[in-house]
Amino acid sequence: MELSQIKYFIIAAQTQNLTKAAQILNITQSALSKSIANLEDELGVMLFDRAGKKVALNESGRKFLGHAINSVSELDVAVSAVQIRDERPKLNLGLFHMSNRFMQCLKTFAQEHPGILISLDYPDVTTFNIDTNEYDMLLFPQNPKFRRYRAMQIYTDPYLLAVHKSHPLAELNAVEMSDLASHSFVFIKLGDNQYDLPYHLCTSLGAHVRDDIFTNSYEAQRWLISNNQGIGFIPKSSSEVYAQDGNITLLPVLEEGLSQEIMIGFKREKHISEVGKLFSQFVRDYFQM
Repeated sequence: MELSQIKYFIIAAQTQNLTKAAQILNITQSALSKSIANLEDELGVMLFDRAGKKVALNESGRKFLGHAINSVSELDVAVSAVQIRDERPKLNLGLFHMSNRFMQCLKTFAQEHPGILISLDYPDVTTFNIDTNEYDMLLFPQNPKFRRYRAMQIYTDPYLLAVHKSHPLAELNAVEMSDLASHSFVFIKLGDNQYDLPYHLCTSLGAHVRDDIFTNSYEAQRWLISNNQGIGFIPKSSSEVYAQDGNITLLPVLEEGLSQEIMIGFKREKHISEVGKLFSQFVRDYFQM
């Protein structure tokens, strides 16, 4: 799920006219229609009732709109909070993993070094040919996808199970993998034939069934779970938005090894910038590495 898809959906929902929305966005109507169709395919639900060029939000669309507006607004605020316009030097960060723990580290660094412009990039998780020279630092979960990058572990991030509040599992204080054999999941797909750790663990234990849903977006996963379309695993460090969703209950999972190692990698010493060196040492001190 791309940010542009969310923004296109919001404009289309607000204007209720694809022609007018396309004009506002300065794109073709066919491009807008394709973007919305791709979003609906990814979510697995229709968001609009259509009548020619006019569109009207259906019940699913109305539910999704509020979350979409909040997500875009929160992202804009987050970017503004760490960026200082027209200031140098610049720190370029590539984030394949988001967590409150790392963002608190970054916030502290920004407060202590207000003259540094911090650029955050969220590369497509399905992209394999990342230009590492573009970034002073990469943050990512340990995964075969990233095995060619030299990095250090900064912390271990356990997974929680997210379920709808009316789901039978929501009555438990914690779950074991044996409790999950007959339930439908919403799994995270990292790329072609690449899935996150919980999928592989469930597969090895025979805990998932044929009607599982796959998405490459945690926001889509959260929305699906919030609408009782399945249950899913979420890293604890990224669970705050799930915890704030009144329809979702988060449960600890009593399974050894159900966690991901969060890695951080910097450019080699001879290539890293002075501000990159400064941030590298700050991260080491912050996480006591």
